[in-house]
Amino acid sequence: MALGWITAIVHYPQQLTEEQLHGKAYCGRVVNLEYTDFSMRMTVELLSRDIPRCKVLLSTRGCDYTMRAGDLVAWKAGLKEVGSLGNPDEMDYANYLIDSKGVRYQQHLPVHHVKRIGHSPTLFTRLANSRRDLQLKVFNSTLSPPSQHFIVAVLLGNSGFIDKATRQEFCAAGVAHVLALSGLHVGFISLIIWWMLFPLDYFRLKKLRLGITIAAISLFAVYTGLSPSVVRSTIMIGMVFISFIFYRRSVSFNALALAALIILVFNPSAIYGVGFQLSFITIGAILLFARLPKSMRSRYRVVNYLTSTAIASIVAMLATLALNAYYFHTVSIMSLLSNLAIVPILPFFMVLGALFLLVTAAGFEWAWLNGLLDAIYQYIHWITEVINGVSWSHLGGIYVTGFGVIAYFTVLLLVILWLYLKDHRFMIAAGAAIAVMLLHSLWVETRTPHRGLVIFNSYTSTPIIYYHDGTGYVWDPDDEEVDSITFSRYYSGFLAHHGINRLQFLSSDDTLQLDECMIKPPYAFLMGHRMMIAGPGQWKHMTSSSKMALDEVIITKRFHASIDKLLELCDVKRVVVSGAYYDTDALYHGSDTSRVEVHDLSRLGALVIR
Repeated sequence: MALGWITAIVHYPQQLTEEQLHGKAYCGRVVNLEYTDFSMRMTVELLSRDIPRCKVLLSTRGCDYTMRAGDLVAWKAGLKEVGSLGNPDEMDYANYLIDSKGVRYQQHLPVHHVKRIGHSPTLFTRLANSRRDLQLKVFNSTLSPPSQHFIVAVLLGNSGFIDKATRQEFCAAGVAHVLALSGLHVGFISLIIWWMLFPLDYFRLKKLRLGITIAAISLFAVYTGLSPSVVRSTIMIGMVFISFIFYRRSVSFNALALAALIILVFNPSAIYGVGFQLSFITIGAILLFARLPKSMRSRYRVVNYLTSTAIASIVAMLATLALNAYYFHTVSIMSLLSNLAIVPILPFFMVLGALFLLVTAAGFEWAWLNGLLDAIYQYIHWITEVINGVSWSHLGGIYVTGFGVIAYFTVLLLVILWLYLKDHRFMIAAGAAIAVMLLHSLWVETRTPHRGLVIFNSYTSTPIIYYHDGTGYVWDPDDEEVDSITFSRYYSGFLAHHGINRLQFLSSDDTLQLDECMIKPPYAFLMGHRMMIAGPGQWKHMTSSSKMALDEVIITKRFHASIDKLLELCDVKRVVVSGAYYDTDALYHGSDTSRVEVHDLSRLGALVIR
């Protein structure tokens, strides 16, 4: 605990003064770079001598595709502390950046304001550029795009190219762990390397065989970015192999504890990450309870392998049930079947994928190899579709609080103690814990409003949702293409918390008329509030002999005027400015907004009306 306290203090990013945040010209090294359709996100490590060493998240309007990790960039600082979007039931994005990325400040600016002044690579930026170059070669191959993205995810550690629909399908089928590089993949890689080196045993070089395998998986972990799950599995496998080298007994829990210690020393905040929690809880539960009983063992290895896989899947599902419901708001009922159908075929895909990477890196392409990879991926995807096609295959829209997660693990612990110690007092205590958990769920349910209005804070649009009795009416006045899967993924916590199981999307041409609400773009009457959308331009044609009385005017990112023009036409109580509206200086220039309330979504978060 003392070691963790000390390392947390050392790693926590320091705070800059007000003079250091604005107006100064800073130089930094790009340590991570991500592209979207019309912007870049760069994690930049500041190199100025007069300020503490820290990282800054730069987002740009526009892209410079020649920029690479390791480049030195300069810009004029206008830094702001990172903050969450402020939407209800969302992930704490600010703490995520600070805890896991060491980023405390951010800035948004045009891409031409970021000047590249040199290149000073480090080991990790060289590896990042190497991965990027290899990814580009994969994407330029004739392999189908879904197979390309799957190979990049399971062999290069970058699952960002997996589309949202595929993620949703794999998550619902209970095999989301297949999409992210984890201990499962590292275990397969170590076994593959171990089998490939079997000729060394004929020369009595078994220790060399073990050492080469340890070195290979260690290099693989470094090359793919040292994610917690990969580091954990690399350390555990390495400890097992080292015990063989020195003829010592291997204790799996010691290796698991050592892996946790090493990760937390270098990144203390990893303990709050969902990947760390799921990885260590799953492996700990499997080590404790997933041993194949003697009574279930068969003389056939294949039967034993399938039985062990089934038991491990059941244990892993029960161990992570509450965490999956807490983080992802879904629970897969048929994850056992999907894992039995997919996990055994995964090593073959990884072997062929590794061969594909070698061939692609050398500048060649084998049609038969591409065909095999596409066929295996189509089989994996087909399994997820079949599993999800069963109506009761998974439960979605589950809302669990942190107290519920603690209560669930308390019940599991008490049941385990009862099974091992045969003391009925533990069973009585487990029943009491279940009763408390149900009462808490009922209390949360009764305190949750099932009717309301939310104007969400978003970087791309201004989504508005009116919900009532399990149905959510979604209106995006910016006319962005938002489908139900994407919206449900972004706001899954909010939808689960308020019991919204049906979404109806409205366009600018639709009209919604209910008992207590009306939407007729650009106007709306919701929750007793008279609203108007000032964005695409319909409001400019408004004419009246007197000012229109409105409760809210919502300014979207397509608004190209000043607030003065709105105030001339409307008597407004509150102006709501979209979080996607960047140029607020031009919006307020010369305007007297002291007589109206201004709710800036980018600063104040979502507007909730109940």
